[in-house]
Amino acid sequence: MAVLPYPRLALIADGFTNDARADRAVEAVRAGVRWVHLRDHEASPEGFAAAARALADRLQAAADDVTITVNTRVDVADALGRGAHIGWRGPSVGETRQRLGPEALIGYSAHEHVEAEGDRTQGVDYYFFSPVFPTPSKPDRPPTGIGPLRAFCRVAAPVPVLALGGITPERVSVCRAAGAHGVAVLSGIMNVDTPRAAARAYLRALAEHA
Repeated sequence: MAVLPYPRLALIADGFTNDARADRAVEAVRAGVRWVHLRDHEASPEGFAAAARALADRLQAAADDVTITVNTRVDVADALGRGAHIGWRGPSVGETRQRLGPEALIGYSAHEHVEAEGDRTQGVDYYFFSPVFPTPSKPDRPPTGIGPLRAFCRVAAPVPVLALGGITPERVSVCRAAGAHGVAVLSGIMNVDTPRAAARAYLRALAEHA
C-alpha cells in the first residue's frame, strides 16, 4: 500500500481549468499543502489534459515534493505519470493499477459501507468518504454525519480514509477522532479570496490532531 502525502490534507482543485482557480491551488501549495487532486467534470478532454499538464508543472515548481492525483481521467494520469482517483463509474482499481503501474497512488470515492468491500476497490490506497457535512458542491446529497464516517473507517481499515464534504478547520478534530486519516477540502480553500491563509488554518488544525 502506498504511503499517503503529509500533511494529511488533500486539496480538491475543482474547476482547475479556470486560471483563477488554478492560481488558488498554487497558493495553497505555497502555504504548505502537499497533495492536490485535479478535478473538473465540465472540461473537455482536450482542455482538461492541457490544463492538467500546465498546472502540474506550476505545482511542481511551487514545491518539488507535491503529490498530484487526477480525478476519473485515467488517461491523463497515465500521460502525466500521476496517480488517479476513481469511483463506481469507469474502471476498477485493479484495471487502473494495471494501466498506471504498481507504484501509482490510487483512490476511490465511497459513500456506502459496501463500497469498501467490493471487487472494484481491491488494492486501493485510500478512500474519500463524503459528504460528511452539508456542502455547496453536493447540495442534492444529504450529509452522512460523523457516525457513518466512523463506521466506514472501521470497515475500510487498514486502508486510510479522508473525510470530505463541508470540512472546516473546526471540524478536523471530530473527523480525526472518528478514525479519519485526514481530510479532503474543496470549498474551504478553492472558494475563498485568501487561499493561502485558509490552507494554513487547515494545516494548523491537522497539526493539532496529528
